[in-house]
Amino acid sequence: MNEEEYKQMIKRCLRCSICKWIPQLQIKSQKYATICPSIDLFNYHAYSAGGRIILALALEMGRLKPSPELRDIVYKCTACGGCDVACKFLNTLEPLEIIMKLRERLVNAGYGPMPKQQQYIEAVKKFNNPYNEPHEKRMNWLPDDIKLDPNAKILYFVGCTSSYRRKEIAVATTKIMQAVGVSFNIIQHEEYCCGSPVLRTGDVKTFKEYLNKNLDVIESKGIETVVFSCAGCYDTFKVDYPLYRKYNFRVLHTVEFFNELLEKEHLHFTKEVPLTVTYHDPCHLGRNAEKYEEWDGDTVNLMSLVSINIPPKPKRTGSQGIYDVPRNILKKIPGLNFVEMERIKEYSYCCGAGAGVKSAFPDFALKTAKIRIEEAQDTGAEVIISACPFCSTNLQDAIKESGSKLKFYDISELILMALKFDIKTSKQIAEEVT
Repeated sequence: MNEEEYKQMIKRCLRCSICKWIPQLQIKSQKYATICPSIDLFNYHAYSAGGRIILALALEMGRLKPSPELRDIVYKCTACGGCDVACKFLNTLEPLEIIMKLRERLVNAGYGPMPKQQQYIEAVKKFNNPYNEPHEKRMNWLPDDIKLDPNAKILYFVGCTSSYRRKEIAVATTKIMQAVGVSFNIIQHEEYCCGSPVLRTGDVKTFKEYLNKNLDVIESKGIETVVFSCAGCYDTFKVDYPLYRKYNFRVLHTVEFFNELLEKEHLHFTKEVPLTVTYHDPCHLGRNAEKYEEWDGDTVNLMSLVSINIPPKPKRTGSQGIYDVPRNILKKIPGLNFVEMERIKEYSYCCGAGAGVKSAFPDFALKTAKIRIEEAQDTGAEVIISACPFCSTNLQDAIKESGSKLKFYDISELILMALKFDIKTSKQIAEEVT
């Protein structure tokens, strides 16, 4: 979104509040009818997408000045994109893009991001990861029996969170790839933060630096396919990177990669996993992973605050996210009973960890995750499955905090359980190698 589009779009909000709810036809109960964690928890219009658009307009018109109070409201948003999906049923606005542009403006004005977010940005600059962990220890999770091929055309991009915090996901992913005979490589100490946690706070300048660092390394090695187990890294490479720099390699999340192996009969499930599970759609793998379609048209003003796009501009509705693929995998695992929550796919409720909220507002993140855990429990499931290390951390924190009997597994861990040979769990292996 360029400056002119931003200035025009913040004038066109209809103040309808549709951004607070999943579309009416998709509502299954009053309990789970909302889509925005921020308005759910803070219960004041300013904390909704529509409220933030009003603030953006007031700031643009000079009726409001940047302040710590404004910053607090703007950053208490997980950037889940639920408002985007809801808005498209009535309007053609891009609420999430507006909020991200507003954050960028606050950063440029010296009022953003939040202090805790600035700390992890400095950590990225110093250590190439947001966790203040030594860069040379990025590969400490790798089991000795995993064989990498330096000439492979397939690259596994591990990501910071799986490398330093959710090591069981990285272990499971590499165990599966090796088990089915995939020749792959990891760029190890040449892998840097993808920049997603930086971009979501509005620090576009630092984000571009890490975008270029990663693309320079990957392109220098002639990689044809990059596989991600982190939904955040995947979304950033797939959707955000091309807005600033084009590349020619293929981008896949592990669920897409493993599903292709299943379809080609290279991956076989022969071990029963007798569990009742439900699946949480990560925002970065679901609605936010829908790419922007190129549009070369004109915006024609019909009257004050009313305009049309000629030709019609493609709507980014979230429906083209990765939804069927993980469900296809789950349905093929022997003995597994798969049940759905009420809010799924592009109408899924956020785990609460995104866009720097986990670091800046941990209570907000945890309360949001507890809402999702309750929704999962209401299905009768024993286990909640997802495909994102951020979701893994926050949902497990909520399980522990709420005393829930639910268990959490990343989908890669579940796949490992269903393979035909006996193997230690990825959590056990991750603990042993570190």
